[in-house]
Amino acid sequence: MRELVILLAAAAGLVSADLPNTCTKAVYCDSDLLHRVQMARLYNDSKTFVDLQMNFDENTTLTEFEKFLNLHDRNPTKEQLMEFVNEYFSNDNELEEWQPPDFNDNPAFLIKIKDKALREFGKGINNIWPLLARKVKAEVFQKPDQFSLVPLSHGFIIPGGRFKEIYYWDTFWIIEGLLISGMQETAKGMIENLIELLNLFGHIPNGSRWYYQQRSQPPMLNAMVATYFLYTKDLDFLRNNIAYLEKELDFWLDNRVVSVNRGGKNYTLLRYYAPSTGPRPESYYEDYSNTVGFSEEDRTNFYIDIKSAAESGWDFSTRWFIMPDGSNNGTLTDLHTRYLIPVDLNAIFAGAAQHVSNFHALLKNPQKATRYGQLAQTWRDNIQAVLWNEEDAMWYDFNIRDNLHRRYYYSSNVAPLWQNAVNPEFLKLNADRILKAITESGGVDFPGGVPTSLIRSGEQWDFPNVWPPEVSIEVAAIQNIGTQEAINLALEVAQTFVRSCHWGFQKYEQMFEKYDAETPGRFGGGGEYNVQFGFGWSNGVVLEFLNKYGSQLTADDSNNTNSSA
Repeated sequence: MRELVILLAAAAGLVSADLPNTCTKAVYCDSDLLHRVQMARLYNDSKTFVDLQMNFDENTTLTEFEKFLNLHDRNPTKEQLMEFVNEYFSNDNELEEWQPPDFNDNPAFLIKIKDKALREFGKGINNIWPLLARKVKAEVFQKPDQFSLVPLSHGFIIPGGRFKEIYYWDTFWIIEGLLISGMQETAKGMIENLIELLNLFGHIPNGSRWYYQQRSQPPMLNAMVATYFLYTKDLDFLRNNIAYLEKELDFWLDNRVVSVNRGGKNYTLLRYYAPSTGPRPESYYEDYSNTVGFSEEDRTNFYIDIKSAAESGWDFSTRWFIMPDGSNNGTLTDLHTRYLIPVDLNAIFAGAAQHVSNFHALLKNPQKATRYGQLAQTWRDNIQAVLWNEEDAMWYDFNIRDNLHRRYYYSSNVAPLWQNAVNPEFLKLNADRILKAITESGGVDFPGGVPTSLIRSGEQWDFPNVWPPEVSIEVAAIQNIGTQEAINLALEVAQTFVRSCHWGFQKYEQMFEKYDAETPGRFGGGGEYNVQFGFGWSNGVVLEFLNKYGSQLTADDSNNTNSSA
């Protein structure tokens, strides 16, 4: 394990020349071709173009584009640009459908589900796995330079809709669902794909596209391996991959660490920070349009902050807005992600370090077990010192620019409970206060599930949207408080969400990426793209709840026919 590198939270002042390119593939990340195509709006979704494959190598494509520009006095029409794209790019699917060999249409967990309607629901979700199963085509391996997709060796489950690649933190809930469905080899292959990405880039990127090269997502790899080991007891897998699990921690320690001063003492914690040039390629038009009229410095800082917010997985939310007075009012151009120390990121990291300690103990490496155990304890202590608010009995994101807690309800506030990043004695003493803070926040009162925030901003990670992974986090966090009242509330929250998803499945025959807190069964809205169907993490979270609470959950409030076998 490397020594910690303390990075002070840099204020504004960076210019594009100081930054790495968004990725090393110019066509997809840093070219006049990209700029012109995206700003001409050849496609309604900016992601469409950067997911196309090149028909020729990059040098040929860029050379021919220069000739094309000169032929049209460097001012081609939208129609002419489309003709060029149609000649030099293809929309052939880089993926092929794949039948996971370990798929079972009647997995054992179904027998745990008492309610007949929910048992059928669980079976229906399980049967979605083959519909989302893909493998990378041979052509991508043969001509990798002509694709934005990174070729990966193992079959995998895609989230669904516009998301046709692996996403880092999505994979945790997908893997949990796969393991519940008895698909251990598929889950193992997905972890191995992430390790391939880690070896290629030195970290696990946001997703398996080159244009995600310079940003990551919440570091869930170690939690995935811990869940996989829980089901398989595969010590050989741990032994073969423990070095990569350490490498993942090193990336965050080397690149995302800040020093926070509280009460005259410095504490080491993490932030999301993804500096690179230019707009996000997959949202190029949107990012560039948001910076019209900005100075070069402000434009550069906006691009860094929006990529950093995307690294969080919460793209986007008032959670990342900081106004001059320190509040979270404002719009997307008020993103200042670099100045925020997120509760969930640091809880996840504390959990990851503890997992590595536990893995080394299992592998009979006592010195490393102790070292990583100490790292985990340091992180837990620092979370408590910096992010805990005694008056509110809650953890909050911390604004290092203004040296204050962000005292707003976000579903991420309870993440230390989820990741067991709270001292047991402290939790025992404060359990009732913490549970009261959760119930009085209002976040658990909605008929469609737990919203990410209570602010109706129009951003997709704000009210009224309910994101399945956040519901999973909330339920586990409340459960881990440990009192009977908390255990009962965790069941209620799970019940509410399962019913919402079940009603939506009955009405639309779909699982959605996100749901509506105010209307059970309805899909969520807002953000930069339309609602997506599939959906990997939604399926995983519902299977988690059906597996854990199957003997107690009901499809509705009646206790007659629905509860019969």
